[in-house]
Amino acid sequence: MEENQNKTEAKIKIIQRQAEEKESQALASKLGLPYLNLTPVSVDPSVFDAVSLEQAKKTASIILRKFGNSIKIALKNPDNEETKKLIKELKDKGFALEIYVVSQSSLKDVWKRFKHAGEERKKITKEVEITSEKIGEFQKEISTFKDVRNKLEAASRMTTTEIIEIILAGAIRIDASDVHFEAEEKQTRLRYRIDGVLQDIADLSTSIYLSILSRIKIISELKLNVHNIPQDGRFSIVLNNQEIEIRTSIMPGAYGENIVLRILNPNTIGLELEDLGLEEYALEIINRELKKPNGMIVNTGPTGSGKTTTLYAFVKKINNPEIKVITLENPIEYHLEGIEQTQINPDKGYTFALGLRAILRQDPDIILLGEIRDNETAETAIHAALTGHLVFTTLHTNDAAGAIPRLVDMRVNPALIPPALNLVIAQRLVRRVCKNCANEYKPDARLSKELNNALKTVPLKIKSKYPKIDKKLTILKAGKGCEKCNFSGYKGRIAVMELFVIDKEMEKVIIKTPSVIDIYETAIKRGMITMKQNGILKVLKKITTLEEIEKVLGV
Repeated sequence: MEENQNKTEAKIKIIQRQAEEKESQALASKLGLPYLNLTPVSVDPSVFDAVSLEQAKKTASIILRKFGNSIKIALKNPDNEETKKLIKELKDKGFALEIYVVSQSSLKDVWKRFKHAGEERKKITKEVEITSEKIGEFQKEISTFKDVRNKLEAASRMTTTEIIEIILAGAIRIDASDVHFEAEEKQTRLRYRIDGVLQDIADLSTSIYLSILSRIKIISELKLNVHNIPQDGRFSIVLNNQEIEIRTSIMPGAYGENIVLRILNPNTIGLELEDLGLEEYALEIINRELKKPNGMIVNTGPTGSGKTTTLYAFVKKINNPEIKVITLENPIEYHLEGIEQTQINPDKGYTFALGLRAILRQDPDIILLGEIRDNETAETAIHAALTGHLVFTTLHTNDAAGAIPRLVDMRVNPALIPPALNLVIAQRLVRRVCKNCANEYKPDARLSKELNNALKTVPLKIKSKYPKIDKKLTILKAGKGCEKCNFSGYKGRIAVMELFVIDKEMEKVIIKTPSVIDIYETAIKRGMITMKQNGILKVLKKITTLEEIEKVLGV
């Protein structure tokens, strides 16, 4: 009986909340302002520097994001007198405002997230604050892994905060994407992920690591007394007027909790098409497809293969003040100026499918959808592409040919795929030869034969633009290893891709519910250059090595 009553009350609350959100939508429409549901929106605690939590509650507001002199602010009622005073106050301080209308319940949900931001919490945080100034100072003294190791040798004489600052300074200076703290039986292993490969940095004593763990939990707004379940958080630092976001993941292990810090540094990501390392033929195809007003471009590959970065570059290439771009991500990787970004929150019921349906009501021109993973999302994305929207999205498949059968497996009608789908891409990231220690060499007869065989199906008009493979004339490059590349011979990464457009011939194959092989063979006949072939073309341009291509692609 009590259980039924609880279910009824829960349903009533949902209905009331939906009604409240509709009222806010109506008010937003009346005022000519965008409406926003705050459930999936993350808010940085540092925004309370501009408007305190107390003032936010008084004015029924919340600052969503503050960057430089720009502020995104959510308000229950922009016409309220208290709210008008707040808006004037912020404008008088020189802030440019982007205003959203939200519900009172939506605001309360956000305020609750900061219930631990009381005076005691502030006091603790202040004691362990990670300062951008100190990180910047340490960066000037670091250029190699060896420099980080040397500094950490004196860890026992440093404060915990200084140790963290050195670790972060080193990671950012050396362009690490992740910092790993791995608890072991007698010590903790510290590693950086550089160009997709984990590199050992130092071993930390257990006592030092436990202090680091506590500090990172505090600055990431995580619970200090929780040790047996995973926790996710974030914090950010500003270096040279550039915000760098750090995503924190903590997971229990056999010898204690392990930490991974994901560094989202805008300076290390190339968001221009030219930065992706595209070959001329691929750039020509992509530029042509980006000019189309509707349809779908799908990028496939495993996690960490650079799919989202490529889609960001597409968005940046075509974005302009005359169009509206909305992204739906999990999570938001990088903040793009002039673009509406939102992230899903499955725990709150805010899924890709639900978010995509909501986006379609926001009158977008272009949609970046983080991932298609189920039938509902797939069908909604196809519908969006067929009704005048340009959709960029990703799938988890091993190659470009696998994208079509994957959509069919999700019960998408094969007849709807060709008119909706414009372009399919698959990509991986391979390491670049280190420019500092690159050595030239001539391939032997075996290697020359292997390279020639791999390029047999490449159209002559493309192949003719690259050096001819000849054991006497061809010159390739490989890194011998130096301090700048941690003696790996590689520094930086570049994408290798395969891509095909949906033309009439491909359409005939797709509507017959084809296998991966069917799609692959048709794409090759239509001139597709495979990822391996694309990689070998980069080998001929002395950008990477055949060993790296084979290692990444497994061929």
